[in-house]
Amino acid sequence: MARDTQTQLRNKMIYSVFVRNYSEAGNFAGVTADLQRIKNLGTDILWLLPINPIGEVNRKGVLGSPYAIKDYRGINPEYGTLADFKALTNKAHELGMKVMLDIVYNHTSPDSVLATEHPEWFYHDADGQLMNKVGNWSDVKDLDYGHHELWQYQIDTLLYWSQFVDGYRCDVAPLVPLDFWLEARQQVNAKYPGTLWLAESAGSGFIQELRS
Repeated sequence: MARDTQTQLRNKMIYSVFVRNYSEAGNFAGVTADLQRIKNLGTDILWLLPINPIGEVNRKGVLGSPYAIKDYRGINPEYGTLADFKALTNKAHELGMKVMLDIVYNHTSPDSVLATEHPEWFYHDADGQLMNKVGNWSDVKDLDYGHHELWQYQIDTLLYWSQFVDGYRCDVAPLVPLDFWLEARQQVNAKYPGTLWLAESAGSGFIQELRS
């Protein structure tokens, strides 16, 4: 796809979808069936909230928050299969829409693949337990980007999803080092030119407090 200029991108319409709540079916097929209507609204970019499996430890409510991700490279089985996801993205592309994934790189669920396989990549409290910096985010633990090995894992994950999607909405992006994002953009854009990047931020006081 041709690269869009910044001015062109600012004029694009983004339509956000939480797959679980979007349709009665609560799955990818329910979104796919409605893509023509979404396109007819004038949508240019379909933004999917996290589609990954949700952690079970410290889960909020019965269903959990999609921002407590258990496996960055997996599909939430409640939504369908990878084939179902590909059918959704393929149909969106056929209709002339781009697809943007929500990525959550500041934290994972306490029982995530990374917490199990690489607990050293997380912040720890005085007792050596995984921790998070925001108290009411009780269903997640924070990643520590001081461990450079984590960087390439996260970038390789982006390269994997870039087979199917056109860009990323980056959750609480300022809580992840800028140098990481610059490296990620360089590697991803080298293989997938024109990749879209949208950063979520927050008030400066919140960011500065958590960075300190």
